[in-house]
Amino acid sequence: MLTYAIVLLVVAAVLYGSFRALGGGAEPVPADDYRQLLQRIAQYTSERVVELDAALSRPRPAPSPTSRPDADPLVEVGAEVRKQLTGYRQQLARIEVSAAGDELEVLGSARALLTAAIEDQSWACRLLEGGSYRENPGIQDAVAALRDHSARCMEAAASVLAGGVTAPA
Repeated sequence: MLTYAIVLLVVAAVLYGSFRALGGGAEPVPADDYRQLLQRIAQYTSERVVELDAALSRPRPAPSPTSRPDADPLVEVGAEVRKQLTGYRQQLARIEVSAAGDELEVLGSARALLTAAIEDQSWACRLLEGGSYRENPGIQDAVAALRDHSARCMEAAASVLAGGVTAPA
């Protein structure tokens, strides 16, 4: 019976340690640090957007008889960028801020705008991963609309973080 109690305590300690190590139950972050985190995630997201822009501007490579149908590098770039954006979105969802009043509203608004921008870019990447972007004008229009809305959300988030509150059109 004592063995079971010891094993149960060890398992509980390991589970609690894992929970804490993965960020669960973490203390809220001070407002200034949270603002810097949002700005850093916005910067990283902008860098992923530049990667996607570069991939979209490259012409499709000539197909070879041995190439797979999804061999378009755009598919691979879309998948890689989406994975990185998913990490940014998860980080935003996991970290809480210790602020109150107007500061909490401002930071919450910036977070919501940044999350929407990341989601839009992620959906654009999912559409690119389908492999039919270059042949399908509907997919091209959808990707353009998602990326345009993402850009407006990024601009609005930057404006909110800088002190001027504006909403995306």
